[in-house]
Amino acid sequence: MMRGFISSMVTVASVATMMTALPAWAATSDKAITVVLAVELDSLDPCDTQPAQNANVVRGNVFESLTHVSPASGKIEPLLAESWKQTSDKEWEFKLKKGVKFHDGTDFNAAAAAANIMRTQGGPNYAGIACLNSGQIPDPVKAEAVDDLTLKVTTSVVDPILPLRISYVDIGDLASQSKPAKVLNPVGTGPYKFVSRKQGDSVKLTRFDGYWGAAPQIKDVTYIVRKEATVRASMVETGEAQIALSIQAQDATDDDRTVTFKDNRIFVMRPMTFKEPFKDPRVRQALSYAVDRDTIVPAILGVTGAPYYQMLGPQVNAYIPDYDEKSAMKYDPAKAKELIAAAKADGHPVDTPFDIVTRPDILPDGGELVQAIAQNLKEVGLKVNIRSMENTAWREFLRQPFPAEQPPTLQMISHDNTSGDASFSFPKYITCKGINSAICNPEIDKLVAEAEVASGDKRAELYRKAAGILYQQAGFIGIAEQIRLIMLGEGVEYKANPLSGLEIKIADVRLKD
Repeated sequence: MMRGFISSMVTVASVATMMTALPAWAATSDKAITVVLAVELDSLDPCDTQPAQNANVVRGNVFESLTHVSPASGKIEPLLAESWKQTSDKEWEFKLKKGVKFHDGTDFNAAAAAANIMRTQGGPNYAGIACLNSGQIPDPVKAEAVDDLTLKVTTSVVDPILPLRISYVDIGDLASQSKPAKVLNPVGTGPYKFVSRKQGDSVKLTRFDGYWGAAPQIKDVTYIVRKEATVRASMVETGEAQIALSIQAQDATDDDRTVTFKDNRIFVMRPMTFKEPFKDPRVRQALSYAVDRDTIVPAILGVTGAPYYQMLGPQVNAYIPDYDEKSAMKYDPAKAKELIAAAKADGHPVDTPFDIVTRPDILPDGGELVQAIAQNLKEVGLKVNIRSMENTAWREFLRQPFPAEQPPTLQMISHDNTSGDASFSFPKYITCKGINSAICNPEIDKLVAEAEVASGDKRAELYRKAAGILYQQAGFIGIAEQIRLIMLGEGVEYKANPLSGLEIKIADVRLKD
């Protein structure tokens, strides 16, 4: 669990010298595995590893970062950095690991690390680059090499959790980071190197024999995509694949081949507050009162979900411990109708039709859950249309700027925060200028800004206050806490952890002899 994460960061931020523990492996083998995914990755660029569909393939396999969040403790640990210290309010110094090679044989050094950090900043040097990791470092920073193994990072604002932010900057080779084009043939420092990608079919990796750490057991891994959860599960059952991600409850086995884990992922609804019928917070509140979570979530998701009312899970410092019991807008269709009627009486066009924007892969059995939500909303008098689309089209509805012609939307989002800190969610999703924000509340912005430069209990208190306003205004509406399922083939060993929804490290997978 990551509770207490920020308080531990205060200690680690001053100086960190703890070495990442590496497991002891058996001898390497010539064995290969196939992993079947729910969604095809859309980028191999180290700057695009934030979305799970990309991270599941390359993060921790092809690419590594300077620091890493321990899935066991939630603490920041060294990875490609040996240690770090804060030399002034806005300056940090990182000492890098010696002897690390990229897959092409070139040296990992401070120049490469600096180039990767600066590439996340965008700007005129990388015109046209849309770096999906850029939101992890929201304020401009300057990274520069002091010498081969010393990196200096200067922040534009006081940032007490910079080492945590740096864990989201995956490192590619220097040559690729000096070019404006997206990386198609990734070169990293991880235990596996890229072999090939066949668009729409597969990605292949192979073990990197020059890896600085312990050599993984498995030699080759092939990733393929099957959108239907039942198909993914059946491929493992028949031996066509050894690991299947995002399987459904009905396909789970009753033995240790089905692995369950929580990755702090919450299924939420995001109303477009800039357009009717959602301009009035009473209509947005009615959405929460209309949804019968206690009935539809367990009935449809089974062991893969539980009713939930917040945007972030209990491991994150913005979590409000007693919110579900004391303040949540729980199922009350009469209350929902009352709020809608009051908004209508004040002149709001509550009869305006809106689209529920979702994806087939949003979560196992997600299509059925969305249909049940839509039915609940219709029952209180709202006019609802479901639009299910692939990830790329869905993302266009997610991000600002929103086209004027775009219809009002209620977007279904599966949001995770494995960092333990709300700064990886709130600035992007709930502030006025947040790239994924469909709400603008100056009071929320003020609290988030104050939290960004605070630490420890004060930081958590400010984030909780912002969360309280967000939920009272129904800017985000929690529906279900997700419980994830992975299916393993016979003889495959993998211990899931809170990061498994974002990165499946093949080095952590074992095949029995």
